Amino acid sequence: MSGIKNKHVICISSVDWDPIWTRKQQVMSRLPESNTILYVEPPITLLSPFKDHGMWKKWRMWFQGLRRLNNNIFLYSPPVVLPFGNKFRLINRLNQWWISLFLKKAIKSLNFRNPVLWTYMPNTADLLNSIGDYDMLIYDCVDEHSEYTGIINKATMTDMEKDLMALCDIVFVTAKGLYEAKKNLAETIYFLPNAANVEHFMKAQDPDTAVPEEMAAVPGPVIGFVGVIQDWIDLDLVKDAAAAHPEWSFVMIGPVGPGIDVSALKAMPNVYFLGRKDVGDLPRYIKGFDVCINPFKINELTDKVSPLKFYEYLASGKPIVSVAMPGVSDFADVVEIAGSSDEFIRGIEQALSQETPEKLEKRLERARENSWESRVEFMTEKIMEKYKHKS
Repeated sequence: MSGIKNKHVICISSVDWDPIWTRKQQVMSRLPESNTILYVEPPITLLSPFKDHGMWKKWRMWFQGLRRLNNNIFLYSPPVVLPFGNKFRLINRLNQWWISLFLKKAIKSLNFRNPVLWTYMPNTADLLNSIGDYDMLIYDCVDEHSEYTGIINKATMTDMEKDLMALCDIVFVTAKGLYEAKKNLAETIYFLPNAANVEHFMKAQDPDTAVPEEMAAVPGPVIGFVGVIQDWIDLDLVKDAAAAHPEWSFVMIGPVGPGIDVSALKAMPNVYFLGRKDVGDLPRYIKGFDVCINPFKINELTDKVSPLKFYEYLASGKPIVSVAMPGVSDFADVVEIAGSSDEFIRGIEQALSQETPEKLEKRLERARENSWESRVEFMTEKIMEKYKHKS
């Protein structure tokens, strides 16, 4: 792969390296191995473990310091910070200064010099003055952060992101809505949607791929979902479809987010929650699906989202039914797109009854055009262009 080589890269991520891979890990793991990467996981606040007991482990991760992942990637979990940093700018400034005290030690131990600072977090705007010198600032914007629910002040998030983008050398955005909203805020900005590990998810079409026993035990036809079950997932849409067709089985694969009530769905006899699965096993489970569904709620957040699971479904070759959102509109020729609950149910009916080998091959063809390798190639080429321009 061409592009940046022999660089020191600090990735300020919004997710831990494990267990669920998103765009951050997919991109960082595909940068040329000659680069040394410090992957900074998001800190927890003092309140986080009380809302999600699984967060207590993050205390231990902080005390571990640098963790070596492989030949060129190091992981670091920052110290615990104050709550309300996304609500009050002053608290974020204090938090980022506090993080910088520890992060600079990790940077020094790796002997980084003038690194590429590659961030996924708008609040990084308040880290820049404390982190030391850096060679280039890149912001990969994957969501409309100001539209998240929780302890967030929309104006605070918007201001932090504007300040960050004004200083960036390059900004990438995953959705057309994000590009339109932010194109005037950055000097250099590119629209670059998500993608899939195409070769991996194509294993769902491999005759040698075995469907797990718990999946094989589910009566067909199977309508499947893979992903974190958060408040942007339209559980009522799934409930309506399961009620309309009790002969269908609905399989939900992925963890249920804190505070998400799935009791109504769990009470339905044809809905199965199988929990989080290792990414290496997902093609085996998806092979057991007859139809994959993308049931996002339609709102300001999802209007500017490039749904990662959609590309993975596409690479599996399975029929797909999605709600009508901009992130999938370009694929109307290969998926069923629904604008209402009734249309969503009809879309599943059509996907089950009208599947052909030609449709399968067309989905796989589109999937090959949307690989992580092609995305990272684009990114690194644009970064090198910027380096040449700066020199």
